[in-house]
Amino acid sequence: MRDRYDVIVIGGGPAGSSSAMLLAQRGLSVLVVEKDPFPRYHVGESLTGTGGDFIARVGLADQMAAFDFPAKPGVKVVGREGAKYFVPVLRPTWQVRRAEFDNLLLEHAMAKGAEHVLGTVTDVILDGERVVGLTLSTAAGDEQSLRCSMVIDASGQGVFMSRKEIAGPRRVAAFSRQIALYSQFKGVEPDVGEQFNSTVIFYRDTYHWAWLIPISSDTVSIGIVLPTTSYKLRGGTAKAAMAWGLGHLNAELTERTREAEQVEDMHVSRNYSYRVDPFVGPGWLCVGDSHCFTDPIFSFGASLAMTEAEAAADTVAAAIADPSAEPELLASYAHYCNTGQGRASELIRYFWKFPAFFKFLTQGQYRDDLIRLLAGDCFTPEPLPATLEMRANLDDSPVLQRIPAGRARDIAARIYRRFDFFQGVDAAFLELCEDAVMISFILSEDDIDLYDSLRDFEEQLVADFGRDDLAIFSFTPDIIDAMPSVANAFPIVDRRPAAQRAMPQAEGDGGGML
Repeated sequence: MRDRYDVIVIGGGPAGSSSAMLLAQRGLSVLVVEKDPFPRYHVGESLTGTGGDFIARVGLADQMAAFDFPAKPGVKVVGREGAKYFVPVLRPTWQVRRAEFDNLLLEHAMAKGAEHVLGTVTDVILDGERVVGLTLSTAAGDEQSLRCSMVIDASGQGVFMSRKEIAGPRRVAAFSRQIALYSQFKGVEPDVGEQFNSTVIFYRDTYHWAWLIPISSDTVSIGIVLPTTSYKLRGGTAKAAMAWGLGHLNAELTERTREAEQVEDMHVSRNYSYRVDPFVGPGWLCVGDSHCFTDPIFSFGASLAMTEAEAAADTVAAAIADPSAEPELLASYAHYCNTGQGRASELIRYFWKFPAFFKFLTQGQYRDDLIRLLAGDCFTPEPLPATLEMRANLDDSPVLQRIPAGRARDIAARIYRRFDFFQGVDAAFLELCEDAVMISFILSEDDIDLYDSLRDFEEQLVADFGRDDLAIFSFTPDIIDAMPSVANAFPIVDRRPAAQRAMPQAEGDGGGML
C-alpha cells in the first residue's frame, strides 16, 4: 500500500467496486477500503435492465453465466384480490446472490489494477475545505494516513461522509419509518413459462408489500415490508411479523410459501429511506446508497448504484485531469444523480398513490416508457412522457387551486409534494392572515428524525421564500390538545382516520382566509 493514490474508494459494494474498476482501467491509481471481508451476505438480489447493461459493458456476462445466476425475465405485480400484471425486462439481466455478485465486482476491479485493503476509515484529512486524504485502521492493526486527489464515498448505508459532517446530514425521506424483514427460503412454488424466475411483488395496502426473488434453482429471497405501526401490531418481532406477512399479506404469497422452509437467518432493516444533501464537495463525492436510498420495491438499488458509479468515474477522471473544472463537474454529477433518483422516487410514489392507474400505464400508451423506467433508465437528459404524466398527477391536489395564487400557493405545493407520502407526518395545514403564512404539522409521534426533516424543510422554505411572515409549528399526540383550531386553514395533507379528525374544518371549500 502506497502513501498516495489518485482515488480512494470507501466501500467495496456495487457502487465502490464499479467506480474503482472504471477508474483503474483508465490508468489511475485506486485503493478500495472495505471493512468487512467478501463474500458476505447482502440484500438487494434483483438487477434491473440497466444493471444488466453495465455487466455486459464491463465484460462480466460470461462470469455471470458461470455462477448460474437466474436470468430475470421481468417483474410480476400481484395486488389485492388476485389482480396481477407482468412487465418484461428491457434488456437481459439477472437475479443474483449478492455475496457472490459483490465479490465478483470487487475481484474484477482488482483485476483492472485497483488495490484493495481490509480496514476501517476513521477520519478525513482536510486542507482548508478540501478533502485530501483519509486515515484508516487496517485489519492488521496498522494506522495509516493516505493522501489522494479524490475520495469516493461508496459506504452505502454507513453514509461515511455524512457522519463525518463533510456531506450533509442524513435526512429521513418519504418512504422511511418502515421495517423490512427478509431471509432465504426453499420449497417455494415457482412461476412457470415466460415468467419463470421473475421478481414478484405482492402488495396489500399502502406501504404493506413483499418481494419474492429467485436467487438459485431452489432458493428464493423473501422480504416483508411494513410500516412501523403495523409491525408493532403484528407482534413487534421479526419472527411474528414475517409469519403474519407470509400468512396474511397476500393470498398468492401465502399459497406459494405453504411448504417453504427458511434456510438463512432473519435480517431486519429499519427506517431505511433517506437522503443526504449536499453529497459532493471539493475533493470528494458520494455514490449510491451513501447519499440516497428509497423504497426498494422495484429493486433499483444496485443498478442505480452502478449507473451512478459510471458517472462518478467520468467526473473524477475529468476532475483529476483538469482541477479547474472540478466545481462544474461535481455540480453536473449531483444534478445527474438527483434527476435519476428523483424519477425513481416519483415512479414509486405513483405506484402507491394510484396502483390501478399504474397497471394501466404498464399496458397502455406509456407501456414502453414504464418498461424503460422499471429497467432503471431514469437518467435520460429529458424526462420520458410517462414521467411527465405521473408528475402532473402526483402534484395535482384540488385544495391547492383553492389557495390564492402566489407565495401561499407555492408554499402549499411544496408541502404537498414533500409530505403527501411522508410517513410520520399525519397532517399539514396552511393558514393565511393577510400576507402571513402559518403551517401546522401533526406528527404521529415524538421522534428526532421527524423534527430533523421538518427543520430541513423549513430551511428550504426560508431559503426560497424568505423568513418574513412565515411560521411553522409541529404537534405530537401528547400535545395535540394545545393545537389552535384549524377551522379556517387549508388541509394540505390529512391522512388521519376520520375518528381522529376532532378539530372542526371550515365549511364549503375546506379552507379560507382568516
